[in-house]
This record gives sequence, C-alpha cells and structure tokens, in this order.
Amino acid sequence: MRPTPVLFSLTFAALAGCGADPGPQACDPSVEACDLVKDVSTMTVGAGVEDEDRCQSWTLDNPTELWVNGITESNGGAYHHANWFFVPDNLFPQPDGVWSCSGAQFSELNAALYGGYLFALSTQSHGETQILPTGSAIRIPPYSRIIGSSHLLNASDLDVTTTLHLELHTIPPAAVKAKMVPARIQYHDLHLDPQAKSAFTTECDFGDKYEAIIGKPFAYKLHYALSHYHVLGTYTQLEIAGGPRDGEVLFRHDGLGENQGKSFDPPIDLAAAGARGVRWTCGYDNPRDALVGWGIGDQEMCVVALQGETDMAFDGDVGAGKGAMVGTAPDGEIDYEGACSMIQFQWDFEKTGGPPR
Repeated sequence: MRPTPVLFSLTFAALAGCGADPGPQACDPSVEACDLVKDVSTMTVGAGVEDEDRCQSWTLDNPTELWVNGITESNGGAYHHANWFFVPDNLFPQPDGVWSCSGAQFSELNAALYGGYLFALSTQSHGETQILPTGSAIRIPPYSRIIGSSHLLNASDLDVTTTLHLELHTIPPAAVKAKMVPARIQYHDLHLDPQAKSAFTTECDFGDKYEAIIGKPFAYKLHYALSHYHVLGTYTQLEIAGGPRDGEVLFRHDGLGENQGKSFDPPIDLAAAGARGVRWTCGYDNPRDALVGWGIGDQEMCVVALQGETDMAFDGDVGAGKGAMVGTAPDGEIDYEGACSMIQFQWDFEKTGGPPR
C-alpha cells in the first residue's frame, strides 16, 4: 500500500489579483501540480573567497514520487556555479543547510548513480528558471534529499551574505508524457592559447552504445540543454552528429548571460533525424600571456548537461591529453578536437528512494 501523500504548500498565482490573500493551500503532488518552496541555506562568503567544497541539502520528506517539470532558483550573489542532484534521504545524512562536500565524502557521480541529476546553476547567475517542455518531467523517488554541490566565488572587496532559494514545480503522474534521463559532456583537455581565440570540439556517438546496452533501436529525444564555462568563454554550440542533418545547430549560447540553458519544445528526435549522437563545441578568447587550462579560479571549463527522453544515461569526456590541434579557422580561431570517451548505463525509472516511514 502506498503511504498517504504528503501535503505541500502551494500558492496559487491566479488568485493574486482576486482580493485577500487566501494563504497556503493544501496540495497533493500525486493528483495536481504543486510548488515546493525552500530557502535552502544562508551563508556569508568572505571578500575575495573562492570555495568549491560547499554542499547544501533539502530533505523533502516526500512519501510519494515527485515529477518535476521546472526548477526556479535565486540567490544573493557569490555563486559561481552549482550542480544539484537528488538522492535517497538516508545517503549523505548531514543536517539540512550547508556542509562540507569532502567531509561527507559526497560525490557527484555517486549522487547521479544512486539518485539523479536535477539541474545546474548557470555561471554567476543570480536567478533563473529551468522549464522542461509540457509533459516532460524528472522523477524524484519517495523520501529523497536534494543536494547541491556549489562553487562559491566572491570577487568583491566586501563580504556577501547570500540566501539560496529553490522552487520545484511538479506535475501529477497522469500529466507526465516524457520521463527525463540525464547526460553530460565535458572537454577536460583544454589548452587556451595565449592572446588567441580557440575552440574545442568533441563528437559523442551514443547511438551504437544505446543499441548495445538497451538491445533496441536507438531512441533519443533531446528536451533540455545547459552549458557551462567561465569568463573567457565566448560561445558554446551543440549540433546534430551523423545522418542527413549532420551539423545542424541545436543550441548556441554567446557570452555568459544569465541563463545558459535551452528548452526544446517540441523535443529534438535525434533518431528520427538519422543522427547517431551530438557534436559539442566551446569557444574562448584568451587575452592573457599565459596558457589557460581546465580548473577553477582563473582557469576554464567546458560542460553541457542534457535531459532527454530515452533509456540510457551517459557521461562523455575528453580526458587530459586526449585532444589535439586540428587547424586554424579563417578568422584565426585555433581549433582542437578530441575523442568522446563515454560511460553509459540503462536508466532505472523505478528507483526506490529512502526507506519508507
């Protein structure tokens, strides 16, 4: 027997102009759309401080599964980037709020395996919303904990006190038309030439791997993509790889901006396009006299996170020493390419979450 559904607080925006505020309304996520709202943490980041060892958690106490169609985030500054996951609430049993990731032996890979990837905060964004296409949703199992692995950066001369506010927008199971599966592509082998423009490209062919692991014809519909790089980044680009539409640009982001994500509505059906995967590029302009590589601080990154309708999760990477310069573009951009090394596994849509109460 399923436990009695938990009642979450939901404020109905449609009632905002209809007289007195009716106050919080009871909301049952098993039958209606709900908003789960939480100030997850408040902390002070010292002037000039950079810290990539802060984790934050929110225990949901949800006896039923949640189907998340959107996430809204806001903060008071000093956030360079953050990756958010859900895990069974008996894992990483720290008090809700802020704690040391390394002290709790928190691993993003383990979080993705035991639970799943939820969303990422764009570079130095103070607020953004990730909305999936209508009917698309990420399943959070019963009794889960939300954990964010945050990279803090306060480049100012003053301390910053910052509150991280999250809202999970859920839809009822009956409204779910597409179940999301996460993926990520990274280009670790970055070598940004001094006083030059450069670009780094990898092609991840996951069609063959899908068929080998799942045992069915390739099936992948792209619903959402979010890119990540630092201040030297000038653009990112995601393309179709393979088939008659090879090279078609699916997503391009120029500059840093506030939200480096894109929702695809309707979703992009890679299999129907005859594709076997995607091609990912990060472009940079390095005005410094020194070579810039992968890392925090004044170094760079090249990452794209995906949400897709499929049966296989994957992590693609160009590891250190695995890329090579392939030429120079007419505009002087130095081009590098590297093979996409992949870890892939069949996604479990029935993960059990934490122990039932």
